[in-house]
Amino acid sequence: MYRDILVHIDTSAACKERLSVALKVAKAQDAHLTGLFLLPYPEIPRFMEVQITEEIINQQRSAMAETAKAARIQFEETCNAVGVAFSWQETSCPASEIADTTAMYARHHDLTVLGQHDPESSDPCSVSEMPDKVILTAGAPVLLVPYVGKFDTIGDRVMVAWKPYREAVRAMNDSMPFLEAAKSVLVLCADPNKGARDTMPVPGVDIGERLKCHGVNAKKESMNASGISVGDLILSRAADESIDLMVCGAYGRPRLRELMLGGVTQHLLRHMTVPVLMSH
Repeated sequence: MYRDILVHIDTSAACKERLSVALKVAKAQDAHLTGLFLLPYPEIPRFMEVQITEEIINQQRSAMAETAKAARIQFEETCNAVGVAFSWQETSCPASEIADTTAMYARHHDLTVLGQHDPESSDPCSVSEMPDKVILTAGAPVLLVPYVGKFDTIGDRVMVAWKPYREAVRAMNDSMPFLEAAKSVLVLCADPNKGARDTMPVPGVDIGERLKCHGVNAKKESMNASGISVGDLILSRAADESIDLMVCGAYGRPRLRELMLGGVTQHLLRHMTVPVLMSH
């Protein structure tokens, strides 16, 4: 069970649905929910400090404090209405360390709920390193909520993007509270035996049998991506099966290589249509 959940709160339009998803999970898991609100401040070079008056700095701080106060009131009212135990964490950090600070808090929670990066968002926390740097460095599962869409259910129909790799195993283990409570689970292996790691024999091991030990009766499926990318194949099957939660191991190869050449993780981060639980 997830007993301690963290959700990133910001001023973006997508935050309302992100909080709604976090509350659904917290309610189902009987978990405590912590709202994390970051107040990033710019790191001003010394030669510019004399050009910025104390009055300007105080005005900026006052505006940030008012924004945080409004966000906290909204968070607390929403949690009280749903009946979920909650706390509020308000933290200042350098603008260059938004992802690092989020990851630091994520390490101390069972599950962290973040929003998909929205390149059009004007929120100061909408930086290119969020959320993938958090996924890479938190050491704990991250549930990503798309910045477009409304998600009435979460975890009723789960799809696991499966390969017998470390990151996929980690994601499956981290998602077990969802899998055990799901109405249906699809384990999809895309392009089996394509990579060298796929060919290593593991006699007597069956992922379906392992899930049965946890009371999960999963349907297994293998498909080859013909004419489309593996990422598109996964998204297509998710749509076919009306999946409301995807589980995926993140960054099976170095992040820089995925950024340059493309990869399943980057594809899902950019094009996700339903919430995705990722672990690295």
